[in-house]
Amino acid sequence: MSKVIVAEYDAEHQTLKLPEPLEGLRNHDKVRVAVEPATPDEHSERPWMALEGSLSGEAGEQFARAIEEAFGP
Repeated sequence: MSKVIVAEYDAEHQTLKLPEPLEGLRNHDKVRVAVEPATPDEHSERPWMALEGSLSGEAGEQFARAIEEAFGP
């Protein structure tokens, strides 16, 4: 299982405050964590923009066509 979440760090208690319990894990299960600062929520109005640049031009066009075909103009 791999999941990306945003948590708040509490330095005083040396804990990470999660927005909700992690599904599939029990209390005190050990997990591997990679930590990087979260960027400001610059895409809160358009969250799909966080994916900008993740596809080549051709792949992006194919993806856009598939979305348009599935959901209409």
